[in-house]
Amino acid sequence: MKKLYDLGNLVLLLLLGVFVYGAYGRLPARIPMHFGIDGRPDRWGGRGELVVLALVPFVMTAVFYLLIRFLPKMAADSRRMNIPHKEEFFRLPAEKREIYWDLVKEFFAGLTLSLNLLFYTLVRATVRIAEGGAALLPFRLMAPALALMAVMMIVYIRRMFTLPGKIIRGEV
Repeated sequence: MKKLYDLGNLVLLLLLGVFVYGAYGRLPARIPMHFGIDGRPDRWGGRGELVVLALVPFVMTAVFYLLIRFLPKMAADSRRMNIPHKEEFFRLPAEKREIYWDLVKEFFAGLTLSLNLLFYTLVRATVRIAEGGAALLPFRLMAPALALMAVMMIVYIRRMFTLPGKIIRGEV
């Protein structure tokens, strides 16, 4: 599943980059940069701020993937960890613990995917409003990304809490 999330992240970042590059030249000098709870723009900025907004998911993805890469090494010290059955977990062989770390890596990749989808829809909606195609930030366009984020958190956090015990009991 992680490879699918990795591919989704790559595709979303490429789509975001291509979209901003294509839209930048036709944008007005003033574009909405913040929205109220009702979806109406309440702060405006220049086109350069859209580029900054579009760079956020690139930086965020890099940070999450650095965490994916180094978290198992950083958490090798049991004092840095807070998981169920911690003492028993750290007595397991490294290959058994790797099952848990694979799930954590999958979670971070999936969470990154939902955040990238949210930023992609937010940037597209911002450009649409700037070009006069809409007056409000459409919540229904961002709802799938928010729902995906909620599902990811519920499913993976539950799995991350139960997996150490299953590994210790030999169920996995």
